[in-house]
Amino acid sequence: MPECVSVSEFVQEVQDDWSSPTTSSFTSKMMSCRNTVYLLEEVSLPG
Repeated sequence: MPECVSVSEFVQEVQDDWSSPTTSSFTSKMMSCRNTVYLLEEVSLPG
């Protein structure tokens, strides 16, 4: 199962990126963010 991120983890990553973009790890975490959105979309689709 793909790794998921919580809302608070996502917000923290965005804040870190905003305050220090050159040392941010946001781009390396994007796959986890995308996986979370994908899983949420799958759950919310009518079956």
